[in-house]
Amino acid sequence: MSQPQPPIEGGANRIIVVGGGLAGVCAAHAALQHGGSVLLLDKSAFLGGNSTKASSGIAGTPTQAQIDAGVLDGVKLFTEDTNRSFHGVQAGETPGPVSPLVAEMARLSGPSLDWLVHHFQCDLSKLGFMGGHSRPRTHRGKEKFPGMAITYALISALEAAQKADAGRARIVTKARVVRLVRHPADGPVTGVVYADRQGNEHMERGAVVVATGGFAADFDDSGTSLIARFAPQLTKFSTTNAEHATGDGIKMAEQIGAGLMDMERIQVHPSGLVDPRDPGNHVKFLCAEATRGAGGIVVDKHGQRFVDEMARRDQVSAAMLKHDSASPFYLLLNEKSAQEMEWHCKHYEGRGLMTRYATGHDFCKAANIPPATLAATYEQYKKDAAVNAASRGETASAAAATGKPGFFASLFGLGGKSGKSGAPAAAKAGGTGTPDRFGKTMFRNVDAFRMDGPLYVAWVAPVVHYTMGGLHVNERTEVLDGKTKAPIPGLYCAGEAAGGVHGKNRLGGNSLLDCVVYGRVAGEAATKYLLATYMGPFSNNRLNTIYSHLAIKDLPALPPVPKAAVPPPPPPPAAATTAATATPAAAGDAAPTPEAAGAAENAGLKRFTRAEVAKHNKESDCWCIIRGQVLNLTEFLPDHPGGKQSVLMYAGKDATKEFDLVHQPEVIEKYTPEAVIGVVTD
Repeated sequence: MSQPQPPIEGGANRIIVVGGGLAGVCAAHAALQHGGSVLLLDKSAFLGGNSTKASSGIAGTPTQAQIDAGVLDGVKLFTEDTNRSFHGVQAGETPGPVSPLVAEMARLSGPSLDWLVHHFQCDLSKLGFMGGHSRPRTHRGKEKFPGMAITYALISALEAAQKADAGRARIVTKARVVRLVRHPADGPVTGVVYADRQGNEHMERGAVVVATGGFAADFDDSGTSLIARFAPQLTKFSTTNAEHATGDGIKMAEQIGAGLMDMERIQVHPSGLVDPRDPGNHVKFLCAEATRGAGGIVVDKHGQRFVDEMARRDQVSAAMLKHDSASPFYLLLNEKSAQEMEWHCKHYEGRGLMTRYATGHDFCKAANIPPATLAATYEQYKKDAAVNAASRGETASAAAATGKPGFFASLFGLGGKSGKSGAPAAAKAGGTGTPDRFGKTMFRNVDAFRMDGPLYVAWVAPVVHYTMGGLHVNERTEVLDGKTKAPIPGLYCAGEAAGGVHGKNRLGGNSLLDCVVYGRVAGEAATKYLLATYMGPFSNNRLNTIYSHLAIKDLPALPPVPKAAVPPPPPPPAAATTAATATPAAAGDAAPTPEAAGAAENAGLKRFTRAEVAKHNKESDCWCIIRGQVLNLTEFLPDHPGGKQSVLMYAGKDATKEFDLVHQPEVIEKYTPEAVIGVVTD
């Protein structure tokens, strides 16, 4: 999210961050905080990347929010949970050894969340439970998607740093890095070549942090698709990722000899939201896993449960795929669960991806489910929760009345024999109690499932969501050479572009954490390397001498990017499971205040009726109303970080409510003021 900047001719010794998502902006801030100067390059028109769409939160421990809630947690437990997911073990199985990358991420998790709160005033006061975690440790704020809130705060701070001193912090958008400079071929990385908005190429020198994200949207049929190369069985799936997630940094680093790891490990998320109006769309909006943590259950087309909703993502997705003949699948939230996830539910409803039914009977009628079947599902679920509560030493009445047994009883101090803080001793000790027939031991808001009560329903299906594989790195974020396995001097990597952090499966909340922890590590490490290697008087002179004789035309040719054995087929029309639909989250345009509309009118902008705006409702002519202003977003469509469909669904309409749910008020004025063409008069 930055205004266009001119290219920097000649370059200078600085940290070059490639990619402006959360990992990239964290690396940039860390470099600045450790005395370096930063050039951040992003191929998109706006910073943020997929990080802005993260909807459940950021994991970490210990934190002030956990302390305030009386949650007993720690680095050891977090490490154990993540390690089990890393190795993909089932209940009762012993996982393998803890990866240094896992251990370091868990160790730095609490301080990293503190950094967000204290340096950038991020609201991380709300706790949530996520599948595979044994404690509530996933943090979010009171409004907006946590990924958007966190990333926007850091982007704004980086823009402020650029405004204060452009010599130390520089952001260049629509700058596509086309190669990493490693000369000689077995030497250090000494910079990048990038193409500007006009296609002109420029070479910049310095230590490089690759933070270009993963490749979960890399379905290119030219043969270079990483998904087709490493996991061709997934080419038929839809994705939650915007079109920019094509693994550019991974491909460029491989061309200069960097090693890859875990490339075949791609996460299929169980709750992609299917848009009933467009079920064949290849890009889906993600339903936050926190909705299941708040008590949501998943039923099949018969109205029956078939999976532990709080299992790991890979386990829930596997159950859905195995149960595919009973699709479509529905996520059900009762009134209590929906109240806990109020902001999310409003957003999904606004996008037409979730429906509120007055009663369970109404939903059954719409979905052609026998009401008796859903009623039986409710009753069995309540019995299972009561058995679990009793096995944990909680009173049946407390479990039935609150629906908050287990660790949520610890969180809210409900029922059972208590320790000093009022939370049940069994919960604080970490007991899981008797599981139901699907293995579920975490129940929430169970009592509010009633056939005569309101029900919030979304059609969900498995979607490609995250790529665990990437560049081979160590815990210092140094990228390792594919042949020697030694660090490549001057090259670092953080975020989804790095492989080996999450192993076979990533736990919810660990992606944003990975970006913050290792983005900071990379920024600090690159700065120390640069200062030690290039900033001495003799080494700096040597580097300048090299660059005075080395132009872009003199760089050696790179080997081609390896291609898939078989080109991927084009994505087929969506089946109920393999291609469920929604559009990506808007990530770059927002709402000016009502006063701004009046100011715009006074500035001489035209006046339009809502009926006039409604006529401009297609891709070639797309207008929207936001807080009384009329915006012509036709030219902006290809630049929208969430994809053009995020805007087109509101073409010709008033999008104020939906935009206010996602964006800060000043975003339009900051990033696309030219789109404002008038004000509405009715």
